[in-house]
Amino acid sequence: MSSLATVPKTGTGLMRRSLETLCRVAAISGGLLVAALALITVVSILGRWLASAPVLSDLSLLDWMGPITGNYELVEMGTAIAVFLFLPYCHLRGGHVTVDLVVMHAPTIIQRGLAVVAETLFLVVSGVMTWRLYHGLLDKRRYLETSMLLDIPLWWGYIGGIVGLALLTAVCLCRATDALAYEPRLQAPMQDSADQGDL
Repeated sequence: MSSLATVPKTGTGLMRRSLETLCRVAAISGGLLVAALALITVVSILGRWLASAPVLSDLSLLDWMGPITGNYELVEMGTAIAVFLFLPYCHLRGGHVTVDLVVMHAPTIIQRGLAVVAETLFLVVSGVMTWRLYHGLLDKRRYLETSMLLDIPLWWGYIGGIVGLALLTAVCLCRATDALAYEPRLQAPMQDSADQGDL
């Protein structure tokens, strides 16, 4: 699975730049969502503390203070969406953990073959997950399932997941195409010289 991190980004076409921009926007959106969820959690904890404090809880001025209703539901749904939004940028940058102790010394043809197989498998998995998540959205919408406290339609959360997985599928397709043209032996000296130049 070493190919997931070592396949270089070839070409500078409009499609690749657009895909990278979309991945950045998705990752930034996920980060902002996580920041908002952290803020909701902090406010809810402070509200719960103030509502149960011995002296402060007796003040009529602070009667409105308390935990945010349904904060667990918001955090649960928002965290799932954020994870899906982070995946495309992570994979585009080769950010997944890989083990290449054996593969890095293998012949070029084996490295290229493993890169193609790994990227193709990831493409199939992400495509199937996108398809199944879409059907999950249809089921949740058909049965009008909502969250327990806030009555948020559960299918709303599936939208962010589908966007992230569809973008991940596009990234996997792009990287699978790059893996076909991957030359590991030609890339290694360039990487070594770049590393020496940084010292």
